[in-house]
Amino acid sequence: MLDYKFAYFSLALLYMVAWLGVFWKSPWKSGMVKVGFIGGIMGVIAEVWYFRDYWRPPTLFADGGIVGIEDFIIGFALFGVGGYIHTAYTKRKIDFEREEPAKNFHFFILFLLGSGSLTLFSIGLGFHSGYVTFITFFLLSVYIWIQRPDLIGISIQSAFLTLGISFVIYLINFNLLFPDFWNKYGMLEKPILGIRILGIPLSEMLWHFTWAMLCSMFRGYRNGVYYKPNELQVD
Repeated sequence: MLDYKFAYFSLALLYMVAWLGVFWKSPWKSGMVKVGFIGGIMGVIAEVWYFRDYWRPPTLFADGGIVGIEDFIIGFALFGVGGYIHTAYTKRKIDFEREEPAKNFHFFILFLLGSGSLTLFSIGLGFHSGYVTFITFFLLSVYIWIQRPDLIGISIQSAFLTLGISFVIYLINFNLLFPDFWNKYGMLEKPILGIRILGIPLSEMLWHFTWAMLCSMFRGYRNGVYYKPNELQVD
């Protein structure tokens, strides 16, 4: 049997395989790499919320509850996959006639709202971080949808594509390679969070679905970018 200290690292590497697939097809490669580094940092920071009540996976160099290189790798990969999967596989052209000024301040406020929500409701008020996370991601998505309804299609499409990729990765990693992982290291014995589909926690699929729903709109929203409907970007 494989040592469970490799489980999180294996998950991170499988997501990097998905990242490479998106990177190969994406027309925005440099942006995807830059965003990935921000995602890596956020992957490390996020464990402030998740180690408390969500999970404590062992890493290559620690037994659990300590940040590892895996957190950076998976953060790097998830920002790229969720954020760029729609541009990689639809290749929609940018409508340069509809560009708006960048919304850096609005985007910063969005970041503060997300971080503040996770901190207040999870750490401050004691709600399980699983609930707080996917509700926060969903509500922030709706906030952007109201301002930019043209991004709703991209958001939903990216969410389902990322969900499909995540489901396959989880089947491989947690059903075939490390089947007892969630029993050992998860803290998901809550309504909804504890439901499993083919052994995969529903909470994990909700996390990846709502995350891709949100982060797929970051580029368009922050940069004021619009996409032409029903046209394909030519390689």
